[in-house]
Amino acid sequence: MTASADPFAGLNGPQQQAVAAVRGPVAILAGAGTGKTTTITHRIANQVRGGTFDASSVLAVTFTEKAAGELKRRLTTLGVEGIEARTFHASALRQLGTLWPRFTGRQLPEILNAKAQILNPIANGLPGAYRFLPRRELAGEIEWAKNRLVAPDGYLEAIDEAGRTPPLPADLMQRTFRAYERTKGDRRMDFEDMLLMLVRLLDDEPEASRLVHDRFRAFTVDEYQDVNPLQQALLDRWLGGRDELCVVGDDYQTIYTF
Repeated sequence: MTASADPFAGLNGPQQQAVAAVRGPVAILAGAGTGKTTTITHRIANQVRGGTFDASSVLAVTFTEKAAGELKRRLTTLGVEGIEARTFHASALRQLGTLWPRFTGRQLPEILNAKAQILNPIANGLPGAYRFLPRRELAGEIEWAKNRLVAPDGYLEAIDEAGRTPPLPADLMQRTFRAYERTKGDRRMDFEDMLLMLVRLLDDEPEASRLVHDRFRAFTVDEYQDVNPLQQALLDRWLGGRDELCVVGDDYQTIYTF
């Protein structure tokens, strides 16, 4: 191992402590500019170089494809290749591509690039000035619900519990949400569906769950403060009760609480 590939080279004390903790669970609290990407890449390198996990059994989850690419680039510099680094959605889509046809006997639904494709005709039928509401506000409200695993039937209760004011009167927003899901049907999926479909598949098909558990044995999640309940639900299924998890985040920027 060269000095440049040494997972501990150039790190301060707290970073070295995190890198040395090759088994989970591990939580790293670090703000922007504190070297958290360096810490997690060196920790993953230490997990692999030290023989704790094979590179192919480690899944690193980021929030952007750019961050995933940077993580893999840094790992290559450290002499580690074969790590799967993806966003939640890219990881889910990759797994669905194999598991969905195998366990459902159906083709994977078409991916919606934007909810407006379905929302436009629905919104055009809204009463009065509501039809001029920006479609992104309607899409954002549907995303808010789906990211909390809330279906149309549970929407009114969910916004009441959250003290949330929707962009439309609550009952009208519920009808819009219901119409969106009905129109989308089973042949199309939005980005939230990617995660939800995989969660349900792993719940319903023990063999699919076993395949994922055999494939991935250690997980690292960057920007954990931004993980929403739907993403957390999928992460829980990936873990399957195991605790080989390292999360990295800034607790001063927490969006979701559980």
